[in-house]
Amino acid sequence: MNAKLDSETLNVLRKDPLQAVLTTSALADFYIAKQFPDNKALITSVDFDITGTHCITTSRDESLRIYDCASGTREQVSYSKKYGCNLAQFTTQPGCVAYASTKINDTVRYLSYETNQFIRYFAGHTGMVTSLQRSPNAQSTSIVSASMDGTVRLWNLDTVKPVCTVNIEGGKNGVAAAYDPSGMVVAVAAESQAIQLYDVRKMTKGPFTSAPIASKLTVAGLKFMPPTGDYILLAMSDGSIMLLDAFQLTTLAVLSSATHNAISPTIAPVASALGQMQQQCFGQKITATPDGRAVIAGNDNGGIVFWDFDTVLANSGSKQPPAVHAPNGTWNGSHDGPVGVCAFNPLLMECVTGSQSLTLWTSIY
Repeated sequence: MNAKLDSETLNVLRKDPLQAVLTTSALADFYIAKQFPDNKALITSVDFDITGTHCITTSRDESLRIYDCASGTREQVSYSKKYGCNLAQFTTQPGCVAYASTKINDTVRYLSYETNQFIRYFAGHTGMVTSLQRSPNAQSTSIVSASMDGTVRLWNLDTVKPVCTVNIEGGKNGVAAAYDPSGMVVAVAAESQAIQLYDVRKMTKGPFTSAPIASKLTVAGLKFMPPTGDYILLAMSDGSIMLLDAFQLTTLAVLSSATHNAISPTIAPVASALGQMQQQCFGQKITATPDGRAVIAGNDNGGIVFWDFDTVLANSGSKQPPAVHAPNGTWNGSHDGPVGVCAFNPLLMECVTGSQSLTLWTSIY
């Protein structure tokens, strides 16, 4: 890493978070380093490239924006007015991204942002795409997608046809999918019915394990906890987070910044499953630090809260219903509206959050 940084570079390159101890006090010291009031509507997704130096966002204003995370500058903006855009992902191919359409059809589009030309279209979904993720394996050209059509599809970026298509029982009411950190396992959540784990090499043979989800809420999205993937985070439709053991698929805890018990809501949701998933930006509001020491989430009031993961585990167990944990702290600063996305940089000491504006956070630890 080059220690000679110019004055325009944000102070985010001091330590690799995997080598730093992100204590509760260190997390509490995160502050706003830069804000970009660029968008005209809610930011709906954010992703980092494999170097951690750039991020890409999508927004309901149908824009895709690329930022340099080290210098704190916006580098590029393009629009997808005809097809809409969501869930943009950098690929392992330099200068290229894949993103989901939100209008006309449900095709995943593969774009060279250097030439602003489409390379390939991945057609097949017949419902809105609810999850899109590239493989964590830096040598892989695979991406996984899930859709309101009740299917999960595995794609190779080099060919237009899916590698495989899996029909998910109960998936017509909402399905989400995510890779584990190894890229060898895909977790699938079907609405509020079940969580399933698939071997990517034999997805069509069905899950190698599954378990019911202990909630009547819709799962808006899911993520594996880094760095080992021993735990799974389920982003629920009421804004709470369910913590699961990734091996037993048992619910260990509920993380909630609200005062009610998210497991037993007294009022049934009135929105459709898709509407509930969209309200939570398909699980894009939650993230975890790369060392797995903390879970971070954006709130509808514009604030950013965090949970110390060791504290959560120390006060959790197999008892049912699981304990509900309030946040351990709140960051000093906020957005001017509901937070739609939250993502911790995999390589820099930086977290990116978005409402209608994009915010870069760092710490003085």
